[in-house]
Amino acid sequence: MGSNVSVSSGGTLNVLGKIPWMLFIILFLIAAEYLQVSLEGGVGYAFITLAVVVLFIEMFKAGDVSSMAFLLDQFWAVTTVILATGLLTFLWFVEGKEPTFFHWIGFAIIVADALLNPFNAFRTALRNFDVPG
Repeated sequence: MGSNVSVSSGGTLNVLGKIPWMLFIILFLIAAEYLQVSLEGGVGYAFITLAVVVLFIEMFKAGDVSSMAFLLDQFWAVTTVILATGLLTFLWFVEGKEPTFFHWIGFAIIVADALLNPFNAFRTALRNFDVPG
């Protein structure tokens, strides 16, 4: 006697895959700048924790993706790099502030996401097509 097991495609993983998580890093930095919150101390360490968690979520998302999801993920990766560059430029040239260590960590994670996720998706696609490595 076997039991029937079904997997729902509308679960939590499906929702996680549709959200551009790297935007949360940009929004955190913009909110901190707008609200004049210093990133030193606990707020900065919470930011680093958020950024690392978001990077892992994005790496997980880049695993088994369809071609449309891959293109959408690349769109958001390029968009977040553009937004991060705009924020860095705004801080440096308009506000006259030098970005802090926490800003640089956020920017590095955004760039790492934009560089690493295509490789992860490509590696997974090769595995899915049974291409020998």
